Amino acid sequence: MQNNNQEEITLKDIFLTVGDYVSYVKGKWKKILIIGLVFGILFALKSTLEIPMYKESLTFMMDEKEGGGVPGLELLGGILGGNKQNDNLGKILQLFESKRIIHNTLFDSIVLRGKKEVLANHYLEQYGIEELIEPYQYPFGIAYKVNWPQSLLKEKSFKFTHNDIDNFTPKENQYLRVIYEKIAGNTDVGISPQLSSSMDEDTGMMALRMKSKYEDLTLGVLNNIYKQLSEFFILKAVEKQQKTYDIMKIKRDSVITALMSAEYALADFKDRNRNLVTVKGYLKDLRLEREVTILNVMYAEVVKQMEATDFALKNKTPIVQIIDLPRRPIVPSQISWKKNFITAFLVGCVLTGIFFAGRKMLKDIMA
Repeated sequence: MQNNNQEEITLKDIFLTVGDYVSYVKGKWKKILIIGLVFGILFALKSTLEIPMYKESLTFMMDEKEGGGVPGLELLGGILGGNKQNDNLGKILQLFESKRIIHNTLFDSIVLRGKKEVLANHYLEQYGIEELIEPYQYPFGIAYKVNWPQSLLKEKSFKFTHNDIDNFTPKENQYLRVIYEKIAGNTDVGISPQLSSSMDEDTGMMALRMKSKYEDLTLGVLNNIYKQLSEFFILKAVEKQQKTYDIMKIKRDSVITALMSAEYALADFKDRNRNLVTVKGYLKDLRLEREVTILNVMYAEVVKQMEATDFALKNKTPIVQIIDLPRRPIVPSQISWKKNFITAFLVGCVLTGIFFAGRKMLKDIMA
């Protein structure tokens, strides 16, 4: 009986305490509303000042061969490391963020706004070097997180004049780096990537996503980086078969050249010795006939092997199937100021209420 009374008293105390806190917080409703409004106005203003972003995606998948694998995927998987198909597909997506693929993309010429130029120069022209190096600065531009980007301001009109990346000067590499990190991101200095990818492990469908301030750049990067990786993947997938095919082609050409030479020599011998029959002449005729016959057999065998190699090459070549292509126009995305206001207002009210309740709890404990 005593335990029940103690339990009832404890529950009563809890309810009374909670009610006391609720009443206290209610008494501060004006301050809570004011702070909530301040939160809402600030975040609504922030949303109106944010620059709209052009976001688009490209979805694709690769044909599966008999047995459940992707043609050439085992070879590429061996190059990248890993055995499972999904692991290899994931590593294919990681290649989109590699310097090799992005660099090739940046130096692929495309037409934007009526001007044919490498994509890297389009980036420099539309963003401007000041905006490209801005993420390397601390807030309010008081200092640089790293010093080297500051030197790029000395040549604001810089443009790439060639695409031989291996022979770039240190300055050219620095300009290339700020563009690369604009696309791929750099967590060390807090740069979020414009390019991202994902994969549905159940279906094997892969998606590339790109966002930027400019519709042309979003579409340019998305389409060209997909093209670069597709070509790289197909090249690696059929590399062995392609080498074999090239060797067989060279062999076929050499055999046909030798065969034509032997046939011409035989015909020339017969023309010059039409009415002359000697033992030596007969032996030479026999040797020429035998050489032509052997070369004919060799040619037939080389052609047969070349056809088999060509079939294997075509059978091994993976086919990339596009599911969804990015298209114009892209509707720029921007968070509604109304949505931002309501969300920030509610969050501000809740946090303020928690603050007042916590302050009262601290006073009660210290009393």
